[in-house]
Amino acid sequence: MSQKHEIQKIGGYLEIDKNGFIIKKASAEKFQEKWKPVIEEAKNAYIEHFGDRLHSVYIRGSVAKGEAIDEMADFDSIAVVNLPKEQIDIEWKDEFSKKIIAKYPFVKNVEIIAGTIEHALSKNRGVHIILKTQAVCIYGNDLSGDIEKIKPGKESALHFKNLQDELQQTIDFFENGWGNSLEESLDKCSWIMKRVLRTGFELIMEREQKYTRDLYPCYESFTKYYTNEKDDMYKTLEL
Repeated sequence: MSQKHEIQKIGGYLEIDKNGFIIKKASAEKFQEKWKPVIEEAKNAYIEHFGDRLHSVYIRGSVAKGEAIDEMADFDSIAVVNLPKEQIDIEWKDEFSKKIIAKYPFVKNVEIIAGTIEHALSKNRGVHIILKTQAVCIYGNDLSGDIEKIKPGKESALHFKNLQDELQQTIDFFENGWGNSLEESLDKCSWIMKRVLRTGFELIMEREQKYTRDLYPCYESFTKYYTNEKDDMYKTLEL
């Protein structure tokens, strides 16, 4: 077996209230100063491209919790748009992402996503979980108030339904040589490994009565119950 790399034991779990519901940790008051210009540029980009059809914009992940680590943290954003799905154009996202990463070297990756109000509120899609438990509204009318509180368990699981398809997509990506660069291949690997770790946590979070998307806690909780998979899941965490 290959030598293990030292993993930073960072991250934690969201608090659970007395009735068992997940408490949102993210808030605008926690935004780190150096990330505020990135947040502003993303908001303005959504406004520029969608104009009066833009319903709301959200920041999620470590940036929304004020826990972003330089050169490790992604900048994750979501827009909700008053347009039919087929008319939502985010082809500009790659150019915007490159501009942000070049201007702010502490940003690892940039996620630009846009969808309909129906998509955001649908319990079949999973976006409602992100908006209710992890996201901060920075523009427009916050939809999270229209979403019921969520407990750890099946209702808060995002990844297990799609993992099999996503694994096959990743296998196809590498077998067909679709990656244009080493960087693109590493990003694809990192993306699917995060999915595996978070799916592992979804298998046991109801028993744990905990909720997180942070990678080390996902590994730690999963391997309490699946000890035989500890080495494999550690490799997943490394990747």
